[in-house]
Amino acid sequence: MYPYPWGVPSIPSFHVVGVSHHRTTVAERERFALTRTDAEAALERFRREGLSALVLSTCNRCELYWCGTPDGDAWFLSLARGSGIGTDLSLSRYHGMAAVRHLFLVSSGLDSQILGETEILSQVRRAYDAARAAGTTTRDMDLIFSAALAAGRRVRRETVLGHHPASVSSAAVEVGRQRLGDYPVRNVVVLGAGEAAEGVLRTLYQAGDSRVALLTRHPERARALAAAWGAEAGSWEELDQRLQRADLLFVATASARPVVTAAQLSRAVGRTGRRLVVMDLAVPRNVEPSSATIDGIELLNLDDLQRLCCPAGETPSDALAEAEAIVEDELLRLGLSLRGREAAPRLAELHRLSQAMAEEESEWALARLDSLSEVDRQVVREMADRLVRRVLYPVSRGLRAGVVDD
Repeated sequence: MYPYPWGVPSIPSFHVVGVSHHRTTVAERERFALTRTDAEAALERFRREGLSALVLSTCNRCELYWCGTPDGDAWFLSLARGSGIGTDLSLSRYHGMAAVRHLFLVSSGLDSQILGETEILSQVRRAYDAARAAGTTTRDMDLIFSAALAAGRRVRRETVLGHHPASVSSAAVEVGRQRLGDYPVRNVVVLGAGEAAEGVLRTLYQAGDSRVALLTRHPERARALAAAWGAEAGSWEELDQRLQRADLLFVATASARPVVTAAQLSRAVGRTGRRLVVMDLAVPRNVEPSSATIDGIELLNLDDLQRLCCPAGETPSDALAEAEAIVEDELLRLGLSLRGREAAPRLAELHRLSQAMAEEESEWALARLDSLSEVDRQVVREMADRLVRRVLYPVSRGLRAGVVDD
């Protein structure tokens, strides 16, 4: 039940369909992983077809949000890479107020693989900003997404989840180190130059007990990130050499196909019997899955991270309840805004009729009081206006709250 004393507000045909970590594996989700170019092409298509829609694509989910016709499955499935997406794929669907609440939970990090993670808020904002720039949002979507972003900011600002933020990157470092156990972590290699890679570098820097090399195909970006977080910048061509000494490898690239092969990892461990833990943080996966069969290689992806980390079970119930209460409060605020918007035409008409009534009644009275001065006549007119406003005030409030009958 939604906490609206005046009933559930009328939500303007808002819908969500998609895949997420709740019901699909990383192998299924990677079919829907969109590059920035893919997302821009989808928005352009929506604009041409007159659809009010946006796409949210992260490592946890790919979801289509839209206003209008409730049949969005075909649009969503058209985003998949290649062919062969089965009709039995576990799509998640939400409509109306349930769709709005889902978006609020997503923006607040309460629906994430790593509960309370902070990266999702900026990802939602970027998806929304891109849709607005492409011209595929409406006033309804603007209102809903602005409220969802407000809920996410409040959860980060006002709760324990926000004071001790988690992320996929920090969880990956924690799990990677745990998997090595008593084995000393001397050399770490990080691939990538995006948000996830920077999160890994930041967490490793805070731990401060290992040598870190950052390898990317963008030397300038690599040098800037490495300098900021105490790492050594290197070129992509150094990967094979670096893997010979690495204890931990974090792959946080954004390629449509694997960038680390099983052959490379097999050469890296050779016959030495040493261990190399490989954390593939990409969707689609950027390490060849067959690498998991190599002796000495422990390959972990995002599904493994969720299984091993399980932060939801460690989150104090009070902190979770506090965050959920903020979400419900922001839903209430949105509901009030929607009620006020729905009531606006009725209020405008009511005020027009009331003003006409005040003028009519004051003129009726003045016609019978012809001895009044002009000052006195103005007092009569203002009295009629004041009476109308005082009567209308509680009625207007009631209409905005949805408690006044038609």
